[in-house]
Amino acid sequence: MSNLNFQVNLQGMIELLSKHLYSNPGVFVRELLQNGVDAITARNRLGHRFDARVTIELYASRTIAVHDNGIGLTESEIHRFLAQIGSTSKREELDAADDYIGQFGVGLLSCFVVSGEIVVITRSALEGDTLEWRGRPDGTYSIRKLEKDAPIGTTVFLTSKEGYEDYYEWDRLSELMTHYGEFLPVPIELSEQDANITINKDTPPWLMNKQEALEFGEYEMNQNFVDAIPLKSVIGELEGVAYILPYAVSLQAEKKNKVYAKRMLLSDQINSLLPDWAFFVTCIINTNGLRPTASREAFMENELFYTVKDELGECIKRYLIELSETNSDVFEKMVRIHYNSLKAMAAEDEELYRLFIGSLSFETSFGMMKMRDILAQTRQIIVSSTLDEFRQVARVAKAQEVMVINGGYVHDFELVRKLSELDENIEAAVLDPINFSNYFQDVSAGELEVVRSFLELSDRLLAPYQCRSVVKRFEPADLAALYNTNDEVNFLRMAEQTREAANDLFADIVDVVIHEMHELPMARLCYNFNNPLIYKAMTSQNEDMQKLCIETVYTQALLLGNYPLGPEELKLMNQSFLQVLEIGLSQAGESRS
Repeated sequence: MSNLNFQVNLQGMIELLSKHLYSNPGVFVRELLQNGVDAITARNRLGHRFDARVTIELYASRTIAVHDNGIGLTESEIHRFLAQIGSTSKREELDAADDYIGQFGVGLLSCFVVSGEIVVITRSALEGDTLEWRGRPDGTYSIRKLEKDAPIGTTVFLTSKEGYEDYYEWDRLSELMTHYGEFLPVPIELSEQDANITINKDTPPWLMNKQEALEFGEYEMNQNFVDAIPLKSVIGELEGVAYILPYAVSLQAEKKNKVYAKRMLLSDQINSLLPDWAFFVTCIINTNGLRPTASREAFMENELFYTVKDELGECIKRYLIELSETNSDVFEKMVRIHYNSLKAMAAEDEELYRLFIGSLSFETSFGMMKMRDILAQTRQIIVSSTLDEFRQVARVAKAQEVMVINGGYVHDFELVRKLSELDENIEAAVLDPINFSNYFQDVSAGELEVVRSFLELSDRLLAPYQCRSVVKRFEPADLAALYNTNDEVNFLRMAEQTREAANDLFADIVDVVIHEMHELPMARLCYNFNNPLIYKAMTSQNEDMQKLCIETVYTQALLLGNYPLGPEELKLMNQSFLQVLEIGLSQAGESRS
């Protein structure tokens, strides 16, 4: 027996495996299970009849033996597969679908992360010799023939390195074996002296019916999921189940899906196999067609991968469409839970928009309503671009039976505006607050003539505040006037107020901006002809009283619309308020005398 060298810098490879390639040292259990199952698969192809199984046996000396009764290795295969990194018995079939789990010849070397030496006893089903292979982390290995024949198959012996003793304990090993191999088609056993357990489960969740899959998810993940969506991709030879999460998650939250390759767990952290919009599900998936990366904790993102990803997205969309038609309660529950994130995705994805828009709720002038109920009521919709604009008109719009939707919340404006793309018979116009009074009833020509002098007085008084006056009939009658503005007017008001407190340079800049405007934008104060007090003021012959009424109603309308009052408007409000008090007190004194 002579010592031979690995065809690789083994120390560097061990560091690569432990620090970069694998996420944790426990993956050596996965690699050993994978090698055993693949060996059994290869022996099955020879047509042998045998009781297939993989067993991990614990010994008191922090040693484990991993045995399979698969095809075993010949001496030439040992040299080729155990000492040449990148070589594998499945290499010729890398680009074809097969029954093997592993594809890279680095699996056994992962054991060096937790063991100072690897001993392999193997007897091939193709040749009769029993061979012992010893690999050491200094980069050498040896092979010798044993006199006593072992059963056909392979046994790997590992002894703990310092610091990795817990990986050789019953509880940790059973946890790792279950984690990686509970759904493998070959019996997987753990034994220690008289104790022996089989860790396999009878049926994986992707082969269960919906109710069984939901019960499995509730038990395994301690979640009462909303629903379970079956997943299937023919081209990726993939089956799975997507669980609709029972709690809201953000679009940026890390997605954690459990993915198996040929029933061996690759990772429970894979987040790239589903479309980004499928944030509301967590999946358990098994694939026989996608190719794992070298670490076998992710997939190669090639053309096949992205095709399968699209297929899975279509599976979820088709199911949700059917769910919305056959079980609206479950569908609506999902929408309620994931409302904010669904709005964001519907704004970006046309198919999702068509699927969810009817179930999304919006604030309207008639209260919170689902879009399907809004469209059942009217096909002519007005949407505000800001919350403030909506508040300006909401109460009055309802009284006029005009549907206005608040577009001030995130994504609501764009979602409503896209309605016309959904149906050409839907008109979704943007609210123009200043011209909203066009929805009100005009006064007659005779009535307008009676109040013309009042409107002219109002225009003169309110001109310094960039406001013009109109009169209309509208409900509710107890609302004396409605003040409406827009962004241009607000900017001008802000600039004027800032100029008074700013330096000369800024004041000059404001003057230039105003000078460039062809016509100064004006807010609008719409007097309500249906209001008895307004009617009295308009038809009064006392101009001082009309002036006081205009100033009072103007500042009140600003307050009712939640508009900030500038210094001059605050002064105007205080003066008019004091005047009203003085008149009231004077009249009260006269009546007592």
